[in-house]
Amino acid sequence: MSQDRIRTALETVLSTWAAAQSPAIPVAWENVEFTQPEGRYLRAFLLPAQTISADIGRANRRYAGVFQVSVVMPLGDGPVPAEVIVASLAALFPPATPIVQSGLTVWIKDPLSPSPAITERDRYRIPCSLSYLADTY
Repeated sequence: MSQDRIRTALETVLSTWAAAQSPAIPVAWENVEFTQPEGRYLRAFLLPAQTISADIGRANRRYAGVFQVSVVMPLGDGPVPAEVIVASLAALFPPATPIVQSGLTVWIKDPLSPSPAITERDRYRIPCSLSYLADTY
């Protein structure tokens, strides 16, 4: 299955970046137990689209979808600290970037872009997403 390699490729880049921040930014991964910290953290989701076959022989599989990363901050600090993280994430995943995982090349198709911020009960969250594409033959 290629979705697992796509997930691993994108999550590895995000994990490495988050660990290198000072202080490190915890990441809440899908279906993994996570205790919400007092400070900032990220939430990551892979949202695959329908797999298609684009060639006559039907040997091709085109995997596409959205990788969503939400920047989650405590309330009260204004939007700028979250926007700084969003800008860093956008720089981390520029369009046309190839990410190779176990022989599969995942391409960043569209730039990471923020959606409108969401104010939760005790958090300020900016969902960001990018689209990806990977082909196998």
